[in-house]
Amino acid sequence: MKISYEWLREYVNTKIRVENLIPMLTMAGHEVTSADEKGKDVVFDIEVTPNRPDCLCHVGMAREVSAITAKALKLPEVSLPAPAKKGPCAKVILEDKAGCPRYSARIITGVNVALSTKWIIKRIESMGLRPVNNIVDITNFVLFETGQPLHAFDLDKLDGDTIIVRRAKKGEKIVTIDEVERELDPGILVIADKKRPVAIAGVMGGKDTEVTEQTKNILLESAYFDPIIIRRGAIALGISTDSNYRFERGVDLAGVVVSSDRAASLISGIAKGCIGSLTDAGVKKKQPRTVPLRPARVNKILGTDIDTRRIKEILACLGFKCKGSSNMEVAPPSFRNDVMIEADLIEEIARIYGYENIPCIPPAIITTDEDPAPKEMMEKRETAKVVLASLGFNEVITYSLISAQAASAAGTPSEGTIEIRNPLSKEQEIMRQSLLPGMLKAVSHNVGRQIHDIRLFELSNIYFDKENTYNEEPFLTIAQYARPQKQKGRLSQEIFQLKGAITELGNRLGITRLKFESTTHPVFVPDETMVVLSGDIMLGAMGRVRPEILEGFDIKAPLYCAELNFKTIADSANLSRFYKPLPRFPYSYRDVSFALDEKIAYKEIYDLIKSNGGLFVEDIELLSEYRGKDIPKGQRALAFRIVFRSQDRTLKEEEINSADQSVRDALTKDLSATLR
Repeated sequence: MKISYEWLREYVNTKIRVENLIPMLTMAGHEVTSADEKGKDVVFDIEVTPNRPDCLCHVGMAREVSAITAKALKLPEVSLPAPAKKGPCAKVILEDKAGCPRYSARIITGVNVALSTKWIIKRIESMGLRPVNNIVDITNFVLFETGQPLHAFDLDKLDGDTIIVRRAKKGEKIVTIDEVERELDPGILVIADKKRPVAIAGVMGGKDTEVTEQTKNILLESAYFDPIIIRRGAIALGISTDSNYRFERGVDLAGVVVSSDRAASLISGIAKGCIGSLTDAGVKKKQPRTVPLRPARVNKILGTDIDTRRIKEILACLGFKCKGSSNMEVAPPSFRNDVMIEADLIEEIARIYGYENIPCIPPAIITTDEDPAPKEMMEKRETAKVVLASLGFNEVITYSLISAQAASAAGTPSEGTIEIRNPLSKEQEIMRQSLLPGMLKAVSHNVGRQIHDIRLFELSNIYFDKENTYNEEPFLTIAQYARPQKQKGRLSQEIFQLKGAITELGNRLGITRLKFESTTHPVFVPDETMVVLSGDIMLGAMGRVRPEILEGFDIKAPLYCAELNFKTIADSANLSRFYKPLPRFPYSYRDVSFALDEKIAYKEIYDLIKSNGGLFVEDIELLSEYRGKDIPKGQRALAFRIVFRSQDRTLKEEEINSADQSVRDALTKDLSATLR
């Protein structure tokens, strides 16, 4: 929201310098993201939270500054001449009272449409708008002043003097003021005359009834529209305007006519219009409500000692009315629909009193007999992140809402997908069932910026519908992208590096009997896919992502990924540590080199060495793998180191040689290996 400092000072006479006002506004909950000098003026860009639509205008922000600085608030003066006793009067029919609880229509005749006065032009240009004519500029001025969107129709272009607020009929069309023809559906609220829609309610007016230099008589609209209906209509039509931005967040129901009066007063003075009668249809104000407030509770929550008088002063500056002392009844103003409970009032007091004035007191530590499971899960999550980071992987956090197209491109099944009823965009239409789409986008983003050494992981929840119940589970996805120039001659190395990372993760999490077995998976290349197991429990799968999937994300070089169910990992993990004495006796090793059919899996070779090496085999390490000269086609040469050790004595030479020979005999007999 843009706020002009010069304009702001018309409503609150503060002499605080701009550089001092910026941190004050930010600390009060209105973050100033930028401040641009425009001549002698400074225009702030302020992040207004969705629950504070009252601050989407200069009067609303002036009220905040008034409360922060303890300076008086000066509301704009309205000098409205008495309406003509005899003259046209608009008729308003609210067919959809839920969509439009209140609608006011004021007829103004004999207007002189021309260029706006300099001060009006200056104000709307500071908001980034271009001047159109005095009538349109006045409605824009009042919008930025009071937060109430207005619209002026050329009265003579309307069919009769009746305004109908209704839903669009199927097949109806309207050409809006941006000269675009738009087809309407029955979910969209429109303003219509007796024949056709003349505006999309709360969003944009129609071209046929816009005010031009030939306009002599106008109908001035000021209304309250249902925020949800306006939002859905704007999204459906792909339109975003200053008006619907405010209506979507909720304007002040009680301020509808006040803003109409303000605009009519300006039109009377600037455009010399004759003010006609006002038709105000629908609900005039909401039921009054109060919120209980205990000053003692305020001080207990904030850790302060603010007296009751000061509490009342703060709330009064913000427009609240207070009754009582030790047990107060506070009536929020009509423009503060976000204040519902006592905690809301305490927050208001805290931010105006100043967070910097609230003492810092360490919270009391309270021990309970709470369920330890969540804490254990958190410890395991943090351990996993630390381990992967220590292995050179960077953590990414991707969106939980993704597009159906991205999910399909990543090979995610459509069964059990949770769809969003009113997605903000196509990119957020479903909840992810896999972390892979987001990971592929992250890799693609980096590759597109010439970053090739990519090692990423994400530990987040996935979401799915199972038996008509919504579920979420933590998953871990690890990705390793290889430089294209590093791939020649050793395509399989990356998958072993990824496997090593998962093995180390399993070791650090205390997962026993971790193993990898060949499998098939819809996302991974068949010959380079493994299932990750803890005993007989499946933890997930890993492998090289299929080229056709990578192509959909503009990734050309091989990408290796693992998708693991972290809930299953956590259930299998044990962070307890036990003492294990250092070996008392020395180890011995034997190296064995052989060539065999390249289709024989590493696991088969490992298991054979383990079973034939006897009880004294402590470790088996792959030293090298070679294909090429002197090795027959279709074979590969491998070199292993076998480590032998006994826990209770020093092994004899003949025992080691016997075990080594047993391994060699099994290799040649069972696997048809050729010793080298």
